[in-house]
Amino acid sequence: MNRTISLSISLFLAIFVWWSITNREDEQLQQAKSTSYIEIFMNDFEITTMDDNGLPSYILNGTHLQRHNDSDETEVQHAVFNLLQGNGQWKINADNAIINDKNDTIQLIDNVIMQQQNIEPAVTIRTQRLLIHTKTQIAQTHLAVDIEQGQSLLKSTGMIFNNITNELELSSNVSGYYLPYD
Repeated sequence: MNRTISLSISLFLAIFVWWSITNREDEQLQQAKSTSYIEIFMNDFEITTMDDNGLPSYILNGTHLQRHNDSDETEVQHAVFNLLQGNGQWKINADNAIINDKNDTIQLIDNVIMQQQNIEPAVTIRTQRLLIHTKTQIAQTHLAVDIEQGQSLLKSTGMIFNNITNELELSSNVSGYYLPYD
Protein backbone atom coordinates (compact mmCIF):
# COMPACT_ATOMS: atom_id res chain seq x y z
CA MET A 1 0.00 0.00 0.00
CA ASN A 2 2.84 2.40 0.87
CA ARG A 3 4.47 1.59 -2.46
CA THR A 4 1.26 2.35 -4.31
CA ILE A 5 0.86 5.68 -2.54
CA SER A 6 4.54 6.57 -3.12
CA LEU A 7 4.29 5.59 -6.77
CA SER A 8 1.06 7.58 -7.19
CA ILE A 9 2.60 10.67 -5.56
CA SER A 10 5.77 10.36 -7.66
CA LEU A 11 3.74 9.95 -10.84
CA PHE A 12 1.52 12.91 -9.92
CA LEU A 13 4.58 15.10 -9.21
CA ALA A 14 6.25 14.06 -12.48
CA ILE A 15 3.11 14.93 -14.47
CA PHE A 16 2.72 18.23 -12.60
CA VAL A 17 6.36 19.23 -13.21
CA TRP A 18 6.14 18.27 -16.91
CA TRP A 19 2.89 20.22 -17.30
CA SER A 20 4.30 23.36 -15.61
CA ILE A 21 7.47 23.28 -17.74
CA THR A 22 5.58 22.99 -21.04
CA ASN A 23 3.12 25.73 -20.06
CA ARG A 24 5.99 28.03 -19.08
CA GLU A 25 7.74 27.47 -22.44
CA ASP A 26 4.51 28.31 -24.29
CA GLU A 27 4.08 31.47 -22.20
CA GLN A 28 7.70 32.51 -22.90
CA LEU A 29 7.23 31.93 -26.63
CA GLN A 30 4.03 33.98 -26.63
CA GLN A 31 5.73 36.78 -24.68
CA ALA A 32 8.70 36.79 -27.07
CA LYS A 33 6.39 37.05 -30.09
CA SER A 34 4.40 39.97 -28.65
CA THR A 35 7.36 41.94 -27.26
CA SER A 36 8.73 44.75 -29.39
CA TYR A 37 12.49 44.77 -29.67
CA ILE A 38 15.18 46.27 -31.92
CA GLU A 39 15.69 43.81 -34.73
CA ILE A 40 18.63 45.55 -36.38
CA PHE A 41 20.78 48.59 -35.67
CA MET A 42 23.91 50.21 -37.09
CA ASN A 43 26.06 53.14 -36.08
CA ASP A 44 27.89 55.40 -38.55
CA PHE A 45 26.54 53.64 -41.63
CA GLU A 46 26.27 54.18 -45.38
CA ILE A 47 23.67 52.46 -47.57
CA THR A 48 23.74 52.62 -51.39
CA THR A 49 20.62 51.67 -53.33
CA MET A 50 20.86 50.72 -56.99
CA ASP A 51 18.29 51.42 -59.72
CA ASP A 52 16.96 48.86 -62.23
CA ASN A 53 20.01 49.42 -64.48
CA GLY A 54 22.49 48.67 -61.68
CA LEU A 55 23.50 52.31 -61.22
CA PRO A 56 23.49 54.04 -57.81
CA SER A 57 20.09 55.66 -57.22
CA TYR A 58 20.75 57.14 -53.80
CA ILE A 59 23.12 56.93 -50.85
CA LEU A 60 21.95 57.28 -47.26
CA ASN A 61 24.34 58.00 -44.38
CA GLY A 62 23.58 58.48 -40.71
CA THR A 63 24.92 58.23 -37.20
CA HIS A 64 22.39 55.62 -36.03
CA LEU A 65 19.86 53.32 -37.71
CA GLN A 66 17.39 51.02 -35.97
CA ARG A 67 14.38 48.90 -36.88
CA HIS A 68 11.93 47.17 -34.55
CA ASN A 69 10.71 43.64 -35.19
CA ASP A 70 7.05 44.72 -35.40
CA SER A 71 7.45 47.67 -37.77
CA ASP A 72 7.87 48.37 -41.49
CA GLU A 73 9.78 51.56 -40.65
CA THR A 74 13.48 52.09 -40.01
CA GLU A 75 14.56 55.12 -37.98
CA VAL A 76 17.70 57.10 -38.81
CA GLN A 77 19.41 59.83 -36.79
CA HIS A 78 21.39 62.64 -38.48
CA ALA A 79 20.45 61.52 -41.97
CA VAL A 80 22.36 62.60 -45.08
CA PHE A 81 20.52 61.53 -48.23
CA ASN A 82 22.26 61.86 -51.62
CA LEU A 83 19.90 61.64 -54.59
CA LEU A 84 22.00 60.59 -57.60
CA GLN A 85 19.72 60.89 -60.63
CA GLY A 86 21.70 62.03 -63.72
CA ASN A 87 21.80 65.84 -63.81
CA GLY A 88 19.55 66.23 -60.77
CA GLN A 89 21.90 65.43 -57.93
CA TRP A 90 20.84 66.63 -54.48
CA LYS A 91 22.23 66.35 -50.97
CA ILE A 92 19.57 66.42 -48.25
CA ASN A 93 20.40 66.72 -44.54
CA ALA A 94 17.92 66.19 -41.71
CA ASP A 95 18.00 65.57 -37.98
CA ASN A 96 15.98 62.36 -38.40
CA ALA A 97 14.53 60.14 -41.11
CA ILE A 98 12.09 57.27 -41.37
CA ILE A 99 12.59 54.72 -44.15
CA ASN A 100 9.56 52.73 -45.26
CA ASP A 101 10.65 49.99 -47.67
CA LYS A 102 7.08 48.81 -48.12
CA ASN A 103 6.03 52.21 -49.56
CA ASP A 104 9.45 53.07 -51.07
CA THR A 105 9.56 56.34 -49.12
CA ILE A 106 11.95 58.23 -46.89
CA GLN A 107 10.46 60.83 -44.56
CA LEU A 108 13.09 63.43 -43.59
CA ILE A 109 12.20 65.20 -40.34
CA ASP A 110 13.40 68.40 -38.62
CA ASN A 111 15.84 70.94 -40.05
CA VAL A 112 15.68 69.55 -43.58
CA ILE A 113 18.12 71.21 -45.99
CA MET A 114 17.98 70.09 -49.63
CA GLN A 115 20.94 71.39 -51.63
CA GLN A 116 21.52 71.01 -55.36
CA GLN A 117 24.92 69.59 -56.30
CA ASN A 118 27.26 70.24 -59.26
CA ILE A 119 25.69 73.56 -60.27
CA GLU A 120 26.36 77.21 -59.45
CA PRO A 121 24.54 78.99 -57.98
CA ALA A 122 22.99 75.99 -56.27
CA VAL A 123 19.36 75.83 -55.21
CA THR A 124 18.83 75.35 -51.47
CA ILE A 125 15.43 74.32 -50.07
CA ARG A 126 14.69 74.44 -46.34
CA THR A 127 11.69 72.89 -44.58
CA GLN A 128 10.83 70.84 -41.49
CA ARG A 129 9.54 67.68 -43.23
CA LEU A 130 10.14 66.23 -46.66
CA LEU A 131 8.71 62.99 -48.04
CA ILE A 132 10.75 61.40 -50.85
CA HIS A 133 9.32 58.66 -53.04
CA THR A 134 12.52 56.82 -53.91
CA LYS A 135 11.21 55.01 -57.03
CA THR A 136 9.64 58.07 -58.68
CA GLN A 137 12.20 60.56 -57.26
CA ILE A 138 9.44 62.94 -56.14
CA ALA A 139 9.97 65.04 -53.02
CA GLN A 140 7.03 66.76 -51.37
CA THR A 141 5.94 68.62 -48.28
CA HIS A 142 2.83 70.45 -47.14
CA LEU A 143 4.81 72.63 -44.71
CA ALA A 144 6.53 75.97 -45.23
CA VAL A 145 9.53 75.96 -47.59
CA ASP A 146 12.24 78.55 -48.25
CA ILE A 147 13.97 78.28 -51.63
CA GLU A 148 17.20 80.17 -52.30
CA GLN A 149 19.32 80.42 -55.43
CA GLY A 150 22.02 83.05 -55.44
CA GLN A 151 20.35 86.27 -54.26
CA SER A 152 16.83 85.02 -55.07
CA LEU A 153 14.41 83.85 -52.39
CA LEU A 154 10.99 82.21 -52.70
CA LYS A 155 8.70 81.14 -49.87
CA SER A 156 5.75 78.81 -50.13
CA THR A 157 3.45 76.63 -48.09
CA GLY A 158 4.01 73.20 -49.61
CA MET A 159 5.83 72.01 -52.71
CA ILE A 160 6.25 69.04 -55.02
CA PHE A 161 9.60 68.50 -56.74
CA ASN A 162 10.11 65.91 -59.48
CA ASN A 163 13.82 65.19 -59.73
CA ILE A 164 13.49 63.22 -62.99
CA THR A 165 11.74 66.04 -64.91
CA ASN A 166 13.36 68.79 -62.79
CA GLU A 167 9.96 70.43 -62.20
CA LEU A 168 9.12 72.31 -59.01
CA GLU A 169 5.51 73.08 -58.07
CA LEU A 170 4.87 75.52 -55.23
CA SER A 171 1.51 74.86 -53.56
CA SER A 172 0.21 78.06 -51.92
CA ASN A 173 1.07 81.39 -50.29
CA VAL A 174 3.98 81.89 -52.69
CA SER A 175 6.01 85.05 -52.14
CA GLY A 176 9.56 86.27 -52.68
CA TYR A 177 11.83 87.77 -55.29
CA TYR A 178 13.94 86.52 -58.16
CA LEU A 179 17.18 88.25 -59.14
CA PRO A 180 18.95 87.12 -62.29
CA TYR A 181 22.52 85.97 -61.73
CA ASP A 182 25.52 86.48 -63.98
